[in-house]
Amino acid sequence: MNLAENKLFKFIFILTIFLFCIGIACIRCTPDNDLWARLIAGGNIVENLSIIKYDFLSYTQTHPWYDHEWGASVVFYIVFKYFGDTGLIILKGLLSGLTVFICFKTVELNKPKSTSPYNILYFVFMSLAVFKSIGAPVRCLLFTCVFFALFLYILEKYKQTENYKYLILLPFIMIFWCNMHGGCISGLGLIGIYIIGEFLNKKPIKNYVYTLIACLCTLFINPYGFEYVKFLFFAAGMDRSMILEWASPFDEVFINKQLRYKLYLFVMLMTAIIYYTKNKIKYSELNKTKILLILVMTYLSATHIRHITFFVYTVGTLLYDEFYSLFNSIINKFNLIKNTETRNSLVLLKEICIYFIIFFISIPPLIGKNKHIRITETAYPRYAIEFIKINKIKGNLFVNFDWGSYAAYKLYPDNLIVMDGRYEEVYDPKLFIDVKNFNMLKDDWYKIINDYQTDVMIIDKKYPVFEKLLTMEDWVLVFENNLSGVFVPKANVKNQYLLPIPLDEYYNSTLFKTNAIKRKRV
Repeated sequence: MNLAENKLFKFIFILTIFLFCIGIACIRCTPDNDLWARLIAGGNIVENLSIIKYDFLSYTQTHPWYDHEWGASVVFYIVFKYFGDTGLIILKGLLSGLTVFICFKTVELNKPKSTSPYNILYFVFMSLAVFKSIGAPVRCLLFTCVFFALFLYILEKYKQTENYKYLILLPFIMIFWCNMHGGCISGLGLIGIYIIGEFLNKKPIKNYVYTLIACLCTLFINPYGFEYVKFLFFAAGMDRSMILEWASPFDEVFINKQLRYKLYLFVMLMTAIIYYTKNKIKYSELNKTKILLILVMTYLSATHIRHITFFVYTVGTLLYDEFYSLFNSIINKFNLIKNTETRNSLVLLKEICIYFIIFFISIPPLIGKNKHIRITETAYPRYAIEFIKINKIKGNLFVNFDWGSYAAYKLYPDNLIVMDGRYEEVYDPKLFIDVKNFNMLKDDWYKIINDYQTDVMIIDKKYPVFEKLLTMEDWVLVFENNLSGVFVPKANVKNQYLLPIPLDEYYNSTLFKTNAIKRKRV
């Protein structure tokens, strides 16, 4: 039986992709640091039916809020409102599955010669390679992954058919993409790579150029107009080296991390090198667009963790045939079974075993009762925040960049934050430097406190400033645990404080309670 021609097998193949992606999404149910800001933004848009254009969560200086993730925030909030945090987890799995499905359709489109497009383990390993990068239950980056894979499929489709009607779809898709996530810039870059690659292939590029111009024009269809487009290109060129997900996965601090990606990178690069060397493919015979895509995506993923997803989805899709050409040549050397019928029966048995294992891994977390987002004592300063809340310590709160959104979500309107992960959307990037200098006691480290009135601080104990504040007369430590400490001005210290409840279930059951989502004024 030819499995590739069996409709039931095709259905099971596609179903398995989604089940696996949803299943692994349910395994890791920890929040992304920016999820809280996304729910606040989406909630305010949905409940007030208006786009937020100015920050209301911070006490530091801000500029107009160019929320390039406002559309994703609305989706997150609506899903959360009607389906709870379980809905957010399932949404992540669905978006991941949809991305892998589109990658599979691109592989199928390119008609691999060495094997069928239905090798499920290949797509399972693709999903696992990006698991650490996407990680949390739901991120706006997931929408970019879907749109990026869709752009790649359409560009490959046009490349094969030369039917310009396919390219017409891209500007319309870009309207949605640019209002969901600022990663839409990557779509423009993808078209640009095809322009250069097809030029090197000595193929017509006129329609690609027209498409790129049309996509650029559709960027202006957004709630902020021209300023939004200007902001997108400014943000795309910003230095983000001090933010972990924009660092290189090969930096010293990540030497033992991102291992799945590093293994995937090694395997795919070796696949390309061995395949093209073994087959002695001349420069004139090379698909310059494919080679350029591989080189660009390799560079981007090696320099920024954030770009790992682009590498995996692009290179994994484009090198499918090359991988199996080499893989099958190795396997055939060890194939001692000459009888075709026996060999086919063993192939079928192998497929059944593989699918059984994948289902065995995917189904339990999917049908389990614990599909909820959880936070731990070490992920967020939940005790410190609860301490501030129950003791009614109001005012401006200095808190770490990574913890800002969570603090705002839990403490607004009694406490405004210094800044959070919205970074360039709301704040002058220099503010991040001031916060970092304060934590690390660098340069004019106390500047952030002198420039703005600060009424309470939550300080991560891993930073040098924690020990420094213990020696200062102006600030008093009123609460601490293994993760952080709460400091208040000496003049505001009370004689007695309530202590937070040390129960995980309390914090997880009240995790999404907030006053930061404004309701309509009556």
